[in-house]
Amino acid sequence: MAVTATPINSELVLLLDNGIGASGRQLTRNRSYADVKPEAANDNVYQVAQVLIGLQSRTALAVRRQDTVELTNA
Repeated sequence: MAVTATPINSELVLLLDNGIGASGRQLTRNRSYADVKPEAANDNVYQVAQVLIGLQSRTALAVRRQDTVELTNA
């Protein structure tokens, strides 16, 4: 059985430092940017993320890309 993955949606997520909590654990905040073209190259998405990070007041901890695909039986 062959399964085909069809890209549906993609999202850029910036994981930002939000300080230290009362328990001493690091707090984080996500900034999500939807409607990233699924066919966009990872290098281009990362470059956009770097520009967006420059506009943030918090320090970036990670850049993530979340892709959604639809699986169908081919």
